[in-house]
Amino acid sequence: MTGTCHGGATLWDAIGLDILEERIYRLLLRDPRCSVEECARRLEAAPDAVRASVDRLMELGLLESAERRGLRAADPRIGLSGAIRRRRAELDRLSLVADELAADFQEGLLRADPERVIEVVEGSAAASRRVGELLAGASKEVLALDAPPYAASSGTSISAEEAALARGVRCRAIYSSAVLDLPAKLDEIRQMMSLGEQSRVHANLPIKLVLVDGVTALLPLTGNEEGVHFTSVVVRHSALTDALVALFETLWREAAPLAGTPSVPALDAVDRQILELLGVGMKDEAILRHLGISERTLRRRIASLLGRLGATGRFQAGVQAARRGWI
Repeated sequence: MTGTCHGGATLWDAIGLDILEERIYRLLLRDPRCSVEECARRLEAAPDAVRASVDRLMELGLLESAERRGLRAADPRIGLSGAIRRRRAELDRLSLVADELAADFQEGLLRADPERVIEVVEGSAAASRRVGELLAGASKEVLALDAPPYAASSGTSISAEEAALARGVRCRAIYSSAVLDLPAKLDEIRQMMSLGEQSRVHANLPIKLVLVDGVTALLPLTGNEEGVHFTSVVVRHSALTDALVALFETLWREAAPLAGTPSVPALDAVDRQILELLGVGMKDEAILRHLGISERTLRRRIASLLGRLGATGRFQAGVQAARRGWI
């Protein structure tokens, strides 16, 4: 039976096989004695088309040369696994190209209409709603710089952060050391820490900030968060958001863990193994073979671990992780 997907596509399209190539491969799996000419006759296909398909199947590693019969089907558990790995690598490369094209697209929009970068938000209530919307749309990471003065109620942002943490979004926050003198705020922070927020304190925060997935930021333009005269801005992906990410990471390295922050963060098995392998100086190629993950996944995980450790290099990350008792 031929596996089909919606719209008439076949499952074999995922590894780049067309209908004829699939039929030839299936025929040779069932009847290894079948020659190219016999395949053409039984499939009612042109011999030239069958020979071209056979060449393609050999390129993919699904057919092999055989001394007596000329060719034979490769074991599907080996041949198909290799084809799947190659297609995954191609998709990873395509994903990187998509990111590059998206950056070009964004730059083009900004040149054509610079007003797309900035959205002015008037009033504390509107700003609170906008924070909630941004956090609700977070998929990877939320970064925050937090300092007094505070609006009377921050319940919307707390609920939105709780939901983000529950979805697996990483949340890091740097608080002004002034919060240590605010018992109610300190209790609120400890509540978020218990849910998974990574929290640090810094003596001098230059601005307040919420930054989502590295591409969208909200920051105030005025000091007092109460009332209709409070003004803030949403900044979309641009050199400004890149600079804000860099600012946050600099402050994060300078900041101290808040009292009560767990000394050893929750690491999944893959992150723990990556840190162990980095610590002994293992190269990326060897790590990929050892863990069986894609190159793109490894790069993403290493970048995340470097940020969490405040490390500037991979070997340094492994060493720091060992010193801190992470591994």
